[in-house]
Amino acid sequence: MHAVDEYLQSEGRDIAWELFHENSKTSRAEPQIYFGHHPSDATVVRMMRGLRDVKPYADRPKCALPPEPSNSPELDQVLLGRISARAFAPASIDAGDLGGILRRMSSVTRDNAGTDYPRPFRSAPSGGALYPLELYAWARSVDGLSPGLYHYDPHEHDLDDLGPMDLEHAFVQQDLVGSAAAAILIGAVFFRSVFKYGERGYRFVLLEAGHVAQNALLACAGAGLAAVPVGGYFDRDLDRAIGLDGLHESVVYTLLVGRPPT
Repeated sequence: MHAVDEYLQSEGRDIAWELFHENSKTSRAEPQIYFGHHPSDATVVRMMRGLRDVKPYADRPKCALPPEPSNSPELDQVLLGRISARAFAPASIDAGDLGGILRRMSSVTRDNAGTDYPRPFRSAPSGGALYPLELYAWARSVDGLSPGLYHYDPHEHDLDDLGPMDLEHAFVQQDLVGSAAAAILIGAVFFRSVFKYGERGYRFVLLEAGHVAQNALLACAGAGLAAVPVGGYFDRDLDRAIGLDGLHESVVYTLLVGRPPT
């Protein structure tokens, strides 16, 4: 038997991805981990009203984002022109450019005022519209912002200034990071999703991170900026640096943004 066939036919291996994939399947028989059965709509709404959909950072100063440059390229042009950057020019980007990217990643598109639904809808799909993701921007060379870490508030479209920060050590490709004007970190508050969907909610968190990241990449392509999604980072180092516990809340994806090389 070929070694690959032997491996695929083997059973009982405690392989993390297999265990996760199996445990996160939707089941008609197995109990929901928090409620014992799938929660009713009323229970979900009650839980959502008790959970924040954006971290407040009330003790941090706010930074208003300037208007973004006006551009409206055709969608096909943006899709076909998107590439993953392998280098960046040694140049800054504008705070308006960064704000435009963040807005397209997770902006409020419908407030649902006057309805029973407790959450506004946003620009990326979210399982159950629970919005477990939090966006952070590490500004390295952004005109209009001091170098440091910021948290994005999609309701107010502004930034919470979390102070000076150097995150280069937390990435594998430090040379590429060192040439980028900014990094966007996609963090997840897992309970916002798993309280309703159980372990499958973890899948939904990761899927949503992909939706949000693609919005960012297309926004960059439309604005003439270079960008690349990055999974090569040291999770514990990055979580620790920005104040996440790494278990209930953790960075699940990152992107680098800058000017394209000449």
